Amino acid sequence: MKRTLSLYVVAEILPPFLLGLMAFTFILLTARILKLVELLVTRGVPASQIGMLFALILPTFLEMTLPMALLLGILMGLSGMSSDYEILAFKACGISPLQVLLPIGMIALFVSLLTLGITTHVGPAADMALKKELYNIAKTRVTTALKEKVFNDDFPQVLIYVEDVIPPGNTSQGVLLVDRRDPEKENIIFGKVAIFSSDDSSGALRLKIFDGVLHEREKNRSDFSQTHFNTYNFNIDLDESFNLTREQEIEPQDMSLRDLGHAIRLKESQGAKPTTELMELHQRFSFPFAPMIFSLLGVALVMLPTGARTGRFWGLVSCLFWLLLYYTLLSTGRALAEKELLSPAIAMWIPNLVVGTVAVYLFSKALRESPPLAREAWQRISILWGHLSQRATPKPRRLS
Repeated sequence: MKRTLSLYVVAEILPPFLLGLMAFTFILLTARILKLVELLVTRGVPASQIGMLFALILPTFLEMTLPMALLLGILMGLSGMSSDYEILAFKACGISPLQVLLPIGMIALFVSLLTLGITTHVGPAADMALKKELYNIAKTRVTTALKEKVFNDDFPQVLIYVEDVIPPGNTSQGVLLVDRRDPEKENIIFGKVAIFSSDDSSGALRLKIFDGVLHEREKNRSDFSQTHFNTYNFNIDLDESFNLTREQEIEPQDMSLRDLGHAIRLKESQGAKPTTELMELHQRFSFPFAPMIFSLLGVALVMLPTGARTGRFWGLVSCLFWLLLYYTLLSTGRALAEKELLSPAIAMWIPNLVVGTVAVYLFSKALRESPPLAREAWQRISILWGHLSQRATPKPRRLS
């Protein structure tokens, strides 16, 4: 009986969970998908490489959408059972909320472990691989990325304008370049024709410009020096432009747990506050607890003695409300931690603490078949208001 019950509850929860996972992930990925389509259409990136980029982007969003989809699955699955009087039948057969929670808790444990693996290992590694892959695309496809009659600002301190791009894309007519890489001077280059090429060995973009004019202006002067040329070679160091050859500070979300701990200890030894690193560390462990809290909350909300049937629409609305509350608390805690008004350890756990406390309270009420305090207070206020209304209503007089 217990196994049959568990399998039945799981079968009711899994379809909305999987549907919610796809829906939430697609919604959050919409902007990234449009970028990938742009790479496919305008830069000629192969579909296989686009698929790899999509796979590398996915873990960052799954760590958020997995808990969200689990809460949706629980609320929609159980509320559908409630609308069919199945939850009422469970209670009549003596099946407690704990027995309903057991199979759901097993799913939540699996989702928590999966989320933990993503936040601690898969996510950071995927972020680093994504940045390297995007750099390789920019490096190999840069000559086909230029748009006609548009100021292309893909390179720091260098602005490129081309009038016409001649297929296959490495030759352009009517070229304007603005070079601000030298802090002491600014160069403006006009050319009739430019040939673009990339050197993979040196990591450089080479432009060979024909029949043009070079205008050079120093920062502290208003006049220009003008030079006419037949051929001019203009080089852009891609590695230097994208800061990949120099030792640069890796962002906390791209660090492994070991590197993150090392960065925290290094800042503390230097007398600096590792606020960002601590926030990232605690967030990686707070997110995996959310599925366990959501499972407790979802079972409690549906099995409370509300006195009315609930439907799948109620489950959807309730899910959106609790998710909005959770991520509002997360954003608030993050803002307070960034302003150093709250410890990162407390700030990143605020959503779990608040929602978890509410979930424990509601589940205890569900176990005792007792309405929550807010509903009980509202019922008492309604009864009191009814008595006062009856007393305030004047009684009709008898005619003598």
